Amino acid sequence: MNDTHPSTPFDRTESSITCGPDGGKTVVTLRGEIDAALRDQAGEAMVTVVVQNAPVVIDVGAVSFIDSSGLAFLVQLHRLCSESALDLELLDPSDNLLELIEVLGMGDQFRVRRSESSDSLAAGA
Repeated sequence: MNDTHPSTPFDRTESSITCGPDGGKTVVTLRGEIDAALRDQAGEAMVTVVVQNAPVVIDVGAVSFIDSSGLAFLVQLHRLCSESALDLELLDPSDNLLELIEVLGMGDQFRVRRSESSDSLAAGA
């Protein structure tokens, strides 16, 4: 009897929230499907942001899906950074993610930065 499961097109192991220091900033990287299944990783990232007490970059360039719990995580990070007077920026958000943030009424609350690789991809390079 074979106990292995066939892989699905949306492999959950590729979805993650990681966080760590990088060049004087705390980088929070969201990858894949950001939903309630990543609640523990989101909590760990929040603790790291508090401990590091450095400007925060949220790298969302590899997000394929985000639900309300993922959006709540972004709002919580924004609130934490505001209360701690830490700079916060979104790196490489998709147009869809920016629209969702706008619907929340927070479109002007997140500073957006595009990486050079993102600019090249958008230009078709």
